[in-house]
Amino acid sequence: MPLRSRLGRRLWLNIRGIPPRGKYTIARRLLQAVVLGLFATQLLVSGAIIEGSLASSRVFRSIPMMDVFAWLEQAAATRSPTLESVIAVLVVFALYSVLGRFFCGWVCPMDLLFSLFERRLSSPRASPLTRPHSAGPIEKAIPLVMIVAYLGLSVVLGQPFFTTVSPVAGATKLGSILVGVLYNIPGATIGLAMAWATITGFALIVNIVAEYVFGVKRFWCRFICPIGGIYGYVMNRYSPFRVKVADVEKCRGCNLCSMACPVSIDLMEYIHAGRDVTDYRCFKCGRCIEACPHDVLRLGFSLRRTSNQKGN
Repeated sequence: MPLRSRLGRRLWLNIRGIPPRGKYTIARRLLQAVVLGLFATQLLVSGAIIEGSLASSRVFRSIPMMDVFAWLEQAAATRSPTLESVIAVLVVFALYSVLGRFFCGWVCPMDLLFSLFERRLSSPRASPLTRPHSAGPIEKAIPLVMIVAYLGLSVVLGQPFFTTVSPVAGATKLGSILVGVLYNIPGATIGLAMAWATITGFALIVNIVAEYVFGVKRFWCRFICPIGGIYGYVMNRYSPFRVKVADVEKCRGCNLCSMACPVSIDLMEYIHAGRDVTDYRCFKCGRCIEACPHDVLRLGFSLRRTSNQKGN
C-alpha cells in the first residue's frame, strides 16, 4: 500500500475513534490467549507447561514463579516467607525489571476483557482523568495508598487479601475450572466457577462505570490493582524495554498517540522533550505507536537515561 494511502487510512480510522490494530495489538492478544489457554488446560495435560495461576505458578514443573505483590502479601500475612517463594519472586522480579509494566499490557487477561468495553480514543474535551495528562500528586498517591492498605489487611487477616480475591489470578482459575467442569474433573464445580466469574465480572463493571459514568479510563488498572502499581512505580523507571521517541522531526502535533493511550498518558510531553516514555502508567501496549500516522514512536530496548527522565 502506498505511503500516502496508508497514512490516510490510519488518520481516517483514528478520526472515527477506531485506532488501527497493528502488530503490537495482534501480538498482545495472541500472547494473552496462549497464557489463558495454558492455564485453562493445565488439568487436562499431564506435565502441563504451566501449573497454578498468575499469582503463583510453576513452569515445566521446575521453575517457580510468583507475582511480586502476591509475595509481599504472603510475607506480610505469614511473616515467614519460604526459600522457594523468595526464588519464585526473584525470577519474576528479574523478568519485569527488564520488561517494566509489560505484564499489564501483554499477559494480564483483564486487559483483554477491559479492552472489549472501552472507548478507543480519548476526546480532548473529556474529563481530566480521561483526556491525556501528566499524573498529579493525588493520582500518583492513590495506588500507593491502596498497596499499603492491602498489605495492612493481609497482616490483620493473616492471609493475602488482594491475592485471594484478585480477578487477575481469578480469570486464569476460572478458565481452568470451566474446563474441569466440562471434562468432569474432580474438584471443579459450577459453584467455584461462579465465584471466580463474579469476581472477574465485578472488576469489569467497576471499570465500565468509572469510564462511562465518571470519565476515568482504566480505573481498575490505575487505582485499584496493586500488581500494575508495583511494576509501574518500581520497574518502569529503570527497565530498558520502553516506548521510544524515534524521530521528533516527524511529529505533526496531532496528539493521536496520546488520545489512543488506554491510561491517558500525555505522549506529546515526551515527544517534545525527545525522551523515552518512563511514566509509571505505561504498560507498553503499543497503541500509541499504532495510532501515530507518522511513525514517530517505537517500542524496543534502550539503555538511555537522562536527567529529564527522573520523576515520572
